[in-house]
Amino acid sequence: MDSSSLTCKKLTVIAVLAVLIQVFGLALFVLGFFPVKPALSGFSGVESFYPPGADSAEFQNTTNLSDSQLKYLYQELSLVPPLFDRLILMVIDGLPAEFVLGKDGEPPPKSFQEAMPYTQSLLSKGRAIGYHAKAAPPTVTMPRLKAMVSGAVGGFLDVAFNFNTQALLDDNIIVQFLKVGWKLVMHGDETWLKLFPGMFSRHDGVSSFFG
Repeated sequence: MDSSSLTCKKLTVIAVLAVLIQVFGLALFVLGFFPVKPALSGFSGVESFYPPGADSAEFQNTTNLSDSQLKYLYQELSLVPPLFDRLILMVIDGLPAEFVLGKDGEPPPKSFQEAMPYTQSLLSKGRAIGYHAKAAPPTVTMPRLKAMVSGAVGGFLDVAFNFNTQALLDDNIIVQFLKVGWKLVMHGDETWLKLFPGMFSRHDGVSSFFG
């Protein structure tokens, strides 16, 4: 066996090892950059009630309530009449916050206020609350909605899942509203219907690309 054949074999082995190392490194990058978070199935209820101040030192020195006491307290709190008889959650995709809330403590320009007079009247009368939510990327529709209703932090893999949205299995405020007997009505992006199938008594969904 001559030296040229040995050199060729060495180069082949080195090339194969280099390819394997690249594939292994790419797999590590994909698993780290696009982690798949398992869904936490199940919804909170009486059994998961956590009394206010449970993290304080004083609470640690008191006797924990029994299951029956927790259940009674939870039911008693659920019977407290709400301050409002209905809640409207309005989400406007792509609307700069300063158009509605102003900027640096200053109200929005008059032209912006006149563009949305009803919303501005609700805010000025204290009948609506406007807030600026800071969103981390990716800022596509599905992970943003999941973050708002469940507190879940989206990942870059959600960009792909955004085109094939599945029902949300994590605990969220939509399910909690249903559990207390609220009637839900939705008008807007059909992504809501995909995340919460069968939960709206009336709905009118449109495509995310509707112009």
